[in-house]
Amino acid sequence: MSTETPQSGVFARQPEGTCYRVLMWEACALSEAALSAWAEQRAGILARMRDAGIKGSRGILAKLTAELQALAAEHIEAPLAGASRAGFSFARVGALVACLREDANVLAYRLGNAHAEVLVQLATGEGVDSMVSRWQGATEGMEWCTAPVVQSLTPAEATAWQQSIGNPAEAAEQEAEEAAAAQPFHHVTVLAAEAVAALQPAEGKVLIDATLGGGGHTERMLQAGAEVWGIDQDPAARAAARKRLAPFADRLHIVAGNFRNAAELLRKAGLEQADGLLADIGISSPQVDNAERGFSFLSDGPLDMRMNPGAPRSAADIINTTAESEIADILWQYGEERASRAIARRIVQERAKAPITTTTQLANIIASVLPRKGKQHPATRSFQALRIAVNDELGALDELLRSGLSLLKSGGRFAVITFHSLEDRAVKRYFDHVTKAEIDRPEWPAPRPNPDYAARAVYRKPLTPSAEELAANPRSRSAKLRVIEKL
Repeated sequence: MSTETPQSGVFARQPEGTCYRVLMWEACALSEAALSAWAEQRAGILARMRDAGIKGSRGILAKLTAELQALAAEHIEAPLAGASRAGFSFARVGALVACLREDANVLAYRLGNAHAEVLVQLATGEGVDSMVSRWQGATEGMEWCTAPVVQSLTPAEATAWQQSIGNPAEAAEQEAEEAAAAQPFHHVTVLAAEAVAALQPAEGKVLIDATLGGGGHTERMLQAGAEVWGIDQDPAARAAARKRLAPFADRLHIVAGNFRNAAELLRKAGLEQADGLLADIGISSPQVDNAERGFSFLSDGPLDMRMNPGAPRSAADIINTTAESEIADILWQYGEERASRAIARRIVQERAKAPITTTTQLANIIASVLPRKGKQHPATRSFQALRIAVNDELGALDELLRSGLSLLKSGGRFAVITFHSLEDRAVKRYFDHVTKAEIDRPEWPAPRPNPDYAARAVYRKPLTPSAEELAANPRSRSAKLRVIEKL
C-alpha cells in the first residue's frame, strides 16, 4: 500500500441499535489554531445542547447536532483530508487494521494519511472511550489526539455510511490485476508432471491449486479434464494465469487471497470439498527477476518483498522500524544465519544515519559484515529470512496444513512442493503426524490411538526433480514433493 493511499474495509455485520462514527487523528496532523477554534466553539454548542435537553427541546437539539457536525467538518475533517502522513507508517497501519478487524463491534473503517474513521456499535457494554483507547494502543509509539470526534448514527445512517465506502478491496484487486496484466510473467513450473500425476486429474474431478502462480500446474489439470479452483495473492500472477488459461475459462475459478485462508475463501465462493489440493510453496521466478518487487539483490530495487503488493508491511518497514533483537531473531530463525546478531547490529547503526530503502543498500551492509565465501552471496540467507517474515510464509503454511484435509473428500490427495528445509520440515512433521494410526511417548505404558489420524502417505519418500529438469531449470534443485491421501 502506498504511503499516500487511504485504506478501508466493510464488514458483513448489520448495524443494530445506536451506532457511532469515531474520527481520530495523529496529534501532529492539525494545527494548534484549528484545534483551539474547534474546542472553543464545540464547548459553546455542547452547553446549549445541555440546556435544550433539560428543557426537552428536540427541535433545538437536532439543529445544534447538525451545527456541531458542520463545525467538525470545517475545523477537523477538511484539514485532515489534506494532511500528510507522519507517524502513520506501514507497520502502524497494519497493526491498526488488524486490531479493527478483530473487534466484533467494528462495522467499517476508513484510514486517511493521518487519521482514521471507524463505524462502531455498542453491543458488549463497552463504552466508546474504551474502544478508542484499545485501537490507539495497537499503534505503538504513535501519538493520537486525546479527544476524538464521536457522531451518533441511527442504523439506517450507519448502513448508508457502510455503503458509501463500498468494497475498496475488490476495486483495488481489480485495478491491480489490470495493471499487472500488462507486465510480462513467465514462470517455469517445478515438478509439473509429478505433482499433477499425484492428484490424478480427470473429467468430473474438482481440484484446488492453492498457489496458482502463472498457471503451469493448473493448465495440466485442466487439460486432463478437471475443474480447478486457483488461489493467489499476487495480482500479476492472477492476471498471467487468467490470460494463459482463457481457453479453459468454463472450468477455471480464480480466487484472490492468501492460501492460509483457503478454506474460508473457497467455502465463501461456494466450494465445500474437492478431490485434490496442490500447494507449490515459495517464490516464483517473475517475482525474483522483477527488481521493482524488491525480492533480490541481483539488481537494485525498492526493499519491498511483499507477495501481495497491498499488504501493509514491507521489508523496509522491518529493517527500519524493528528492534535490533527482533531483526537478529528473524535472520536466525528464518535464514539460519549464524552472523544474525552482527548483521542486525550493523543494520541498526546504518539506519541511524539514513533509512535503508533499497535492496543494494541492504546487501552491501550485510556484505560489510560477512566476507564472501564460495559462490553464494553473503546476503542470500538474510534476504530469504526477510521475505519469509514479510509474508509470514511459515505461519501461512501451517494454517494451510491444518485446514487442507478438511477441504478434501475421502480419497482426496493433498500435495505440497517445498523449496527449503524450514518449509519441508513443517510439511513432513504434519504429514507424519496425520498418517500415524497410533502415537507413543516415553512416559506412556503403551501407544494410544492418534485422534488426528486421517490420511495415508502416497510416497514413502519425497519426490525430487529429475536430472533432465535440473539441467533445464537449476532453480528447481531444492524442490521436494510430499503427498498424502485422505482416508
